[in-house]
Amino acid sequence: MGDIAKELEVEREQVPQDKISLLLPAHNEGGTIQKTILELYQEIGTKIPLEVIVCEDGSTDSTKKDLLELSKQIPMKLILGEKRKGYMRALKDGLNIVDSDLVLFVDSDGQHVANDFWKLYELKDKYPVISGYRVKRADAPHRRLMSTVFRWMATTLFRLPLFHDITAPFKLMRTKVAQEVADDCRYMRDSFWTEFTVRAHKKGFSITEVSVSHRRRINGPTRVYHPEKLMSIVLSQLMGLFRLWKELAE
Repeated sequence: MGDIAKELEVEREQVPQDKISLLLPAHNEGGTIQKTILELYQEIGTKIPLEVIVCEDGSTDSTKKDLLELSKQIPMKLILGEKRKGYMRALKDGLNIVDSDLVLFVDSDGQHVANDFWKLYELKDKYPVISGYRVKRADAPHRRLMSTVFRWMATTLFRLPLFHDITAPFKLMRTKVAQEVADDCRYMRDSFWTEFTVRAHKKGFSITEVSVSHRRRINGPTRVYHPEKLMSIVLSQLMGLFRLWKELAE
């Protein structure tokens, strides 16, 4: 165990606490992913036991190298991928090795503030799924517009509550709930959290939202939702929504 982990172990309060698994999917976040993980680890790991799981998804930059270097400083479970398998598959693979009753999902792009975790943690005994909705979302206008349109479509099609942020990737939940719901997800490759939210609601799991901060990506604009890929992504999501609706309507 590295020096950072030893220091945090000394600082941690000597009282029984729920162990948390921090699960991050990662693709081409080289140069910044160490900073993102350390911010979360130092904020949360000083107070409660924390397991870090990173599902690296076929990166072509220095992401793998950066993760291996960081694993010498803090304890981590790494899933390193030779080929791209996608956000959904990466998260599912990570969930298979979670070793705690609670799991915190965070994207690895550094857009979320670590201390917002405690807003979600306060509600862990009241709700099986706590979602951090982005009050002032720091994404490009076309991404915000897409999210708004698909939120309206999903809310209408599946008669959902009026969620503020159906695609929010910052979530704390019971691991068994996460595994049960994620195992059924299969259609919305480019909008996993939309399908997850629909299925969780249909299964009867209570979902609450808490406002959280959101900042610009450390690594610049996302490569996934590049304007030249928007048409194919929109068509894929529309098809996914239709297939999900057809399945749940049967």
